[in-house]
Amino acid sequence: MLKKVVLLAIGGAFATTVAAQSDIFKADDLVKYRQSIYQVISAQAKVMGAMIKGETDFDGEALHQRAVNMSNVGKLLGETYVPSTKGQADSNMLPAAWEDMDGFSAKGKAFGSALQELIAVSGEPGFDEAKAKPAVGKLLKSCKACHDDYRD
Repeated sequence: MLKKVVLLAIGGAFATTVAAQSDIFKADDLVKYRQSIYQVISAQAKVMGAMIKGETDFDGEALHQRAVNMSNVGKLLGETYVPSTKGQADSNMLPAAWEDMDGFSAKGKAFGSALQELIAVSGEPGFDEAKAKPAVGKLLKSCKACHDDYRD
């Protein structure tokens, strides 16, 4: 019962935050905000990808920190997906994302799950390139899946 109350409180707080965001920011500012978050996520992913491809030296601690960075900034994304941003000229979101919000959300959850798995495995003793490749690969595939279907 307590768990349900906590989840309802969190959900209510999130809904209030989203409503407040849409009142404070213009739609085009929210799109810029969202794109800035994705720029940070992209930069972190690029370095991790370079590590597992051997384009730069592998550093397990640095990879772990980049995954944590992605998680921290990714928590801000939810407040940027408000209806007023639909159809904004500078947005890279395809109309399909708004038309299939369940599918779009499922891909977001898959990204979050892959990211949490990467954070867990990269925080364990003995984390190395062999363990990094499948975990980072899964994360990057989750990014690509969303881009393929919902990004211009």
